[in-house]
Amino acid sequence: MTKEVAENGWSEAQADLRRAFEENGHPMWVREGRDVVAVNRAALLHYGYSRGEFVALTIDDLTATEAPAKEHSPGQPLASHGVEYPPGFSKHRRRDGSLIEVEVTSSAVTYHGRPASLDSILDVTYRRQADVQARYLDLVLATITDAVVTSDENLILTSWNTAAEAIFGRRADEVLGQPVALVLRTNFLDVERAEAIRKLVDTGRFHGELTYRRGDGRPIHIESRVVAHFDSDGKRRGYLSVNRDITERNYADEAIRSLLKEVLTAQELERRRIARELHDETAQTLTTLLVGLRAIEDAKDLHQALGGASGLRASVSAALEGVKRMSRGLRPSVLDDLGLQEALERLGLEVSRANGFIVDVHAAGSRLPRLPEAVETTLYRVVQEALTNASKHASPKVVSVLIHRTPGEVRLVIEDDGKGFDVSDTHSEGQLGLMGIRERVHLVGGSVTIESSCGQGTTICVTVPFAGREPSSP
Repeated sequence: MTKEVAENGWSEAQADLRRAFEENGHPMWVREGRDVVAVNRAALLHYGYSRGEFVALTIDDLTATEAPAKEHSPGQPLASHGVEYPPGFSKHRRRDGSLIEVEVTSSAVTYHGRPASLDSILDVTYRRQADVQARYLDLVLATITDAVVTSDENLILTSWNTAAEAIFGRRADEVLGQPVALVLRTNFLDVERAEAIRKLVDTGRFHGELTYRRGDGRPIHIESRVVAHFDSDGKRRGYLSVNRDITERNYADEAIRSLLKEVLTAQELERRRIARELHDETAQTLTTLLVGLRAIEDAKDLHQALGGASGLRASVSAALEGVKRMSRGLRPSVLDDLGLQEALERLGLEVSRANGFIVDVHAAGSRLPRLPEAVETTLYRVVQEALTNASKHASPKVVSVLIHRTPGEVRLVIEDDGKGFDVSDTHSEGQLGLMGIRERVHLVGGSVTIESSCGQGTTICVTVPFAGREPSSP
């Protein structure tokens, strides 16, 4: 055994092991039990201790754990030479007090002729942090409601989150490794497909809307944002896209546009009706009045003038009745004068006479006290719209209107025995009127439920709370 090797505690046969120990880039030390008896240069640099300070330490001094490490039991043999202990993770404290997470691999060796352990330390602090970050990102991708899809630089799919499976109707194991163009057969809106791809390749970005047909064949509308991602050398590694299902939003926009069209059409029809009535009735009556007044001016005697005045009275009466009728059509005065129940009873009577089906209006309990003006107007228009819908689309025999008032809310139930419809068909003509009902009720803080099926009639239930305020008195 040479003197140098012997002084370092290694046998001559372990000279190669000593050199590997000293020159290794990973921190290493030799310990006997819990005491550190030798340490390499990499450990000194990594932990910040001098050699003298380090060999004065024990494993417990280095380990930063809530519970101390288990002591080696006296008499218990260490592992046989050349057999590694199972690797374990621990947390160590460096000289400056900072903590690092390490993976410790121990091997049994002979040092100074005595059994010892050779510990090799791998600092996994950043790796563990990266693992935590990766798990966090996996959790985000699993819970986010947008479809997050990644592909490599050749547009081959590399990831497909849970939301993508739900939105596109395709499982990850079905699409990963497939070309994007094959899996996502899309039609771009407001831009040609080739132009969109060129823009993505040139700029590394794309934002637009597209249509896609799901795995079950149902078409959906997608708002897509795509960005390229690069490595540290600036080389493009692939693309990340975030896709939001805007199908319902688009349907809602279309419904709103249709509803607005209906409103504008209704306004024009109402203006035309009023103009026609003013021309055909009021204007003609006023013309008759002018003629009659001129006749009175030209009357030769009082008897002739009184005869003309009698005729004028009948014309004025007819004109007044026509103005009242138009006024009721615009807003029934009975709603302001007598309240909701009386107004609905008269509305039901008018609709029954005009359409040939029975409208039964009933208020539960005693006669309703006055409600807030906005609530009364809303409920009146809801019943008016529901009866209009029923007369146009349902062909009912009976429509029942029930009003029930409690201290905290008013409930309105409108039920007919007509044709009914498919509530899920958002594009049906009758749905536009129902959308108007919903919007009216929501404006006064209420809620609407609608139940219907083909051949089974329709039930509309409206609930409007008072939010702790008493309705106004008449």
